[in-house]
Amino acid sequence: MTTPSCKPILLIDQADFCIAQCQHCQRVGLTFNNLLLGFKQDEFIALCKTIEQVNFEQSSSLMSNGQPYLIVNTGHPDIQFSLSQLDFDRFRVGLMQALRRMNLHQLLKIQSN
Repeated sequence: MTTPSCKPILLIDQADFCIAQCQHCQRVGLTFNNLLLGFKQDEFIALCKTIEQVNFEQSSSLMSNGQPYLIVNTGHPDIQFSLSQLDFDRFRVGLMQALRRMNLHQLLKIQSN
């Protein structure tokens, strides 16, 4: 997954949830449970902003097991994933933490130049 020029920094590293960003190309890699996604930096920021604004109760759907799940579009028309309330809350908090750390790393990089 990494190339010789890829220098990832961990933005979050939790049980079954990791977000890292390459310092060279700025791509963001995200693993959550069994999900693996890659983003350009602006795509990741857009995902964070979208997820931050989602109201789970208003946007979720009941699945066949009788539990509400949020269906998340990935930007690829054939690929979506679903999150329970617990997973959604954890996913949202992790994204917000990663976004804050990404912004902090960028500020520190600007300060050091």
